[in-house]
Amino acid sequence: MNEPRESPSLLYTVLKPVAGVALRWYYRSITVMGIERVPREGPVFLAVNHPNALVDALVVGWSMPRRVRFTAKATIFANPLAARFFTAVGVVPLRRASDEKTGHGADAPVDPTRNAAAFDAVAAALSEQAAIVVFPEGKSHDDPHLAPLRTGLARMALHAAEVHGVRGIRIVPVGLLFERKEAPRSRVLLQVGEPLDVDALRASQVGVSTLTEIVTQRLESVTLNFDSPEDAERLQMVGKTVAALLEPLSPLGDSAVPLRQTLAVVRRLDRAADALRDRQDPVLEARASAFEARVRAFRARLDTLQIDVQDLAINAGAKAGVRFAVREMMLAALLVPVGVWGRLTHVVPVQLARRLALRAGQSLDEPAMRTLVMGLVLVLLAYAVQTAIVAMVFGGWWALLFLLTLVPSASSDLRYGDRLRRARWRARAYRLFRRDPALQQTLRAEGDAIRHDAGLLEQAVSGA
Repeated sequence: MNEPRESPSLLYTVLKPVAGVALRWYYRSITVMGIERVPREGPVFLAVNHPNALVDALVVGWSMPRRVRFTAKATIFANPLAARFFTAVGVVPLRRASDEKTGHGADAPVDPTRNAAAFDAVAAALSEQAAIVVFPEGKSHDDPHLAPLRTGLARMALHAAEVHGVRGIRIVPVGLLFERKEAPRSRVLLQVGEPLDVDALRASQVGVSTLTEIVTQRLESVTLNFDSPEDAERLQMVGKTVAALLEPLSPLGDSAVPLRQTLAVVRRLDRAADALRDRQDPVLEARASAFEARVRAFRARLDTLQIDVQDLAINAGAKAGVRFAVREMMLAALLVPVGVWGRLTHVVPVQLARRLALRAGQSLDEPAMRTLVMGLVLVLLAYAVQTAIVAMVFGGWWALLFLLTLVPSASSDLRYGDRLRRARWRARAYRLFRRDPALQQTLRAEGDAIRHDAGLLEQAVSGA
């Protein structure tokens, strides 16, 4: 029988918003789609792809509407202080056979009961109605597609249901898409897929291998998967351009094109590419290659001119320019002083964290993780030192007021910095189009033609 739902610990409750602040400082936006598919109670596995190391766990933990728990090697619990911390935040220790150390060398036999003990620990958490985050790929990676899923998730789910009698287990696929996972102020999309009912699958005599295949299919439906890095670059370049051409002009405060729209277009292109390969039609293949070359040339011209695709639609009239200038100057008068304060109080710890994170050669899934971890430590240390100095010089109340300004001012600096970069690009486009109206007409006509050709090509491929 399932036990009552667990309650989050005080440490978990405190750390979740802290992680949220750190993530929002590093990434410009984190968009969540399909969050209503996550059961608000009951035993749940969240099956997540693993492109960005520790950041994946932070994004999932912060985005979920309920407390989540994570699994980790039992070896990290060897230190008593670490054990207390990980226990407090709800980490489930896994003492696996593959992690066992013996004094007989790497080829010595391992104790298979370790795996059973690990599964028992997970089943105990599920019986408490826990939501457990699992990365079934097994490790973080930079590949443009899912790695082959390991069978551990399926085995844990079936073990909990069959051996421990845990009922109502759901497996929820969660896909993470990072615009540029290593780059600060890039964007993240988290997409939740349709849950799997383990009880129903068991009733259909589904075993470990089949369940793993089903989870793979569900994860593929909420992630992008390309055959090669070259395919990923090609399709995403075309997809971003076409998605921008399909979207109306967005306000400066918003992201130029929502990631969910780009994702939808890239998936359509990927399906069309698959259909084209299956068709093996030389005429259509030549047409598709010509379309890609046209998009690439269009994008290269815009990059040379430093014009955003969406800014092709701006009004280059005099009145529109005056309104733009007045609005941005008023915002600058309000937000620049706040941003300067945030920049002054954070520039040293943030820049130091970033430089330390980038010192060693590493894969793309490490810079964000290292920056966030080092940045959190250094920023908190800077807060303590700065607040102590203010307290000694001006007194406790001024120190408290100083401390309360730190997070809002830094957040304002980052958000306004994003807007200012977009405003500069839009102002540059305005000046170019104001001086040369024919340039705007030519570029808009080319964009319209690309958008039209994209639709015709998709119809031709899908109808072939």
